[in-house]
Amino acid sequence: MNEPNPQMNGHAEPIDEMNRLGRRFQELMEEVETLPDSRARELAGECMTSLLGFYGQGLERMLNIVKRSGIGGQKAYDDLLHDRAVSGMLLIHRLHPVDLGTRLREALEKIRPYMQSHGGNVELLSLEADFARLRLQGACKTCPSSGVTMELAVRHAIEEACPDLLGFEVEGAPENDAATEDRHGAEWTTVDEARHLQEGALIRAAVAGVSLIFCKSNGQVYAYRDRCPACNLPLHLGTLEAGILACRAGHRFSVRDAGVSPDDSHLFLEPVPLVAKDGGVQVAMVKGNGKNGGDGGSPGKNGGDLVDSNREVGEPSVAARQ
Repeated sequence: MNEPNPQMNGHAEPIDEMNRLGRRFQELMEEVETLPDSRARELAGECMTSLLGFYGQGLERMLNIVKRSGIGGQKAYDDLLHDRAVSGMLLIHRLHPVDLGTRLREALEKIRPYMQSHGGNVELLSLEADFARLRLQGACKTCPSSGVTMELAVRHAIEEACPDLLGFEVEGAPENDAATEDRHGAEWTTVDEARHLQEGALIRAAVAGVSLIFCKSNGQVYAYRDRCPACNLPLHLGTLEAGILACRAGHRFSVRDAGVSPDDSHLFLEPVPLVAKDGGVQVAMVKGNGKNGGDGGSPGKNGGDLVDSNREVGEPSVAARQ
C-alpha cells in the first residue's frame, strides 16, 4: 500500500500536485539516462514516446469532440484552453491552438494591472526565434526591491503561460548580485488568508516563516513585509485608509505606489511579488528581499494565522471601518 503523500492535504492546489508529478517524471527520466544498460535506456525512451503519443491522440480527439458540440461545447473548449493544467498538457503534445506570441501578450496583459498598481509597467520589445526581450518601466527601475518584485511577477506569468518559450531577458531589472540570487531562489506559495480580502482590509499572515501584511485597495491586493522601515514597528497594528498605510508611530506609505512614503520618497516598504489568479493569491518569497532585511517579526503560531485576534480574515481595518 502506498504511503500518503504529505503534500496532498486540504490546502494543496491541484495544479501544485500536477507540477509535483511533472517534476517527479522528469527526475525519473533523468535517472533512466544514467542506467548502464543501453538497451534499457532505449526501451524506456521508446516507452515514453509511445505513451505520450497515445495520450496525445486521445487528447486531440476529446478536444475535437468538445469543439463540435455546439454552443456549450465551444464554451467548454475555451475553458479547457484557459485551464493551466490542461493548457500545459496541450503544449507538451503540441496541440495548443493559440500561438506563442498571442499567449505571451495575454500573459503580459494579465499582469499589467498589478505592475501599474506598483507604479511600473512592462513592454514587449521583440519575440524572435521563440526568444523574448522585455523592458520594465516606471517605478520598477527606481526601487531595487520593487524591481525584483516586478520581474518575479513577470517571470511567473510568462513561465506559466509560455513554457515552450526558449528564453527571455528583462531590461531594466536590478543588476546587483543580491537581486539576481533573489529572483532565481523564489518559491511561489498560495496564501489562503488573502483569498477573500474585502476592500480596505489589512491582515497579517506568515509565509515560509516570514511575517507579511496583505491589504486590498481599489480592488487590488498588495503584499508587503510586516515591518515599518522608519521605526521597525509591525505594520499590521497600523491602519489603512484611502490606500495609505500608517504604522502606530504615524509613518505613512502608499500601498498603491510600490509602498513609497508620501512624506519621504527615500522611504518605502518592502513589496512581495504577488499574483492573483483563479480566485486565489500567490506570493513569491525571496532571500533578503529589499534593503531593510529581517523577517518583520515572528510568524503566527499556526504558520499563517492572523495575529490581531480582534480582526477576522478579510475584515476591514479599524480605519477602513470608520
